Amino acid sequence: MRLVIGSIVILSLIILFLFALFPSTVSVTRMVQINSSEDKIMNNISDLRNWKRWNEFVNSPGIKKDPNSKTDSMRADYLRVDGNEIFLSVVDHDHVSTFWKRGNRMFTGLFIIDAKNGPPIVIWTMNFDIKWYPWEKLASMFYDKQLGPLMEKSLIQLRNELEKS
Repeated sequence: MRLVIGSIVILSLIILFLFALFPSTVSVTRMVQINSSEDKIMNNISDLRNWKRWNEFVNSPGIKKDPNSKTDSMRADYLRVDGNEIFLSVVDHDHVSTFWKRGNRMFTGLFIIDAKNGPPIVIWTMNFDIKWYPWEKLASMFYDKQLGPLMEKSLIQLRNELEKS
């Protein structure tokens, strides 16, 4: 019996040690070149009311509706959709920072507009702080595959909208 308990304890410690090797922060980044003015791009990113037109996280039909979520609301600096709350934290001439909250989970987003070498390139990064729990670290391995395609589709929709006008 002691051998079984000792083996379980040692195996648990090995698993905990292995997951401690995983990073405690994860970033998912996507970028797209947009043939439009920096001002138009900035206006669409820095006003959260415009996100319904291009952002898949706000306007995706595949998102499950949360029956317990508060009523959706939208302002230029605050957006609540399906239990997600998005706050505009910093707007500068070449970047926009956002703060996202869903329940007790929080993370940040950053849009950078780089127009130094030709047409503007919009870089979108989402940053996550991961807790030490092994299941959280394991789940973070899939963030890029889960979020990346939605971010990419959103940026393409932003590009299409801005280039058509």
